[in-house]
Amino acid sequence: MLKSGHKAAKMRLSALAFALAVVVVHGTPALAGKYRGDPGDSHYPWITVTGRFDATKSVSAPVRQVNGRDQVRLPGGAWVWCGINCFHTLRNATIDFWERYDVFPR
Repeated sequence: MLKSGHKAAKMRLSALAFALAVVVVHGTPALAGKYRGDPGDSHYPWITVTGRFDATKSVSAPVRQVNGRDQVRLPGGAWVWCGINCFHTLRNATIDFWERYDVFPR
């Protein structure tokens, strides 16, 4: 009995994490247009990446330097530090997020 209750709680937590990630990664429709055409971004170089698991998906974002380190802006508007490089960070934080962590069994 304990195992099935634990499994149900785990499934609810997975569903909640999925819903939260969708909001964080994709933002709201009102915010999506605001950031893409923001004139303040015109002086930042932009990068575009395609998905490693699905080449039909792509995302573009500006890159900036802060204190000698690079940051890339996610579609929701948050600036994050680039890890290996900004292409890798943007791809893993957006397009390939769920495939990278393999949350759902195949």
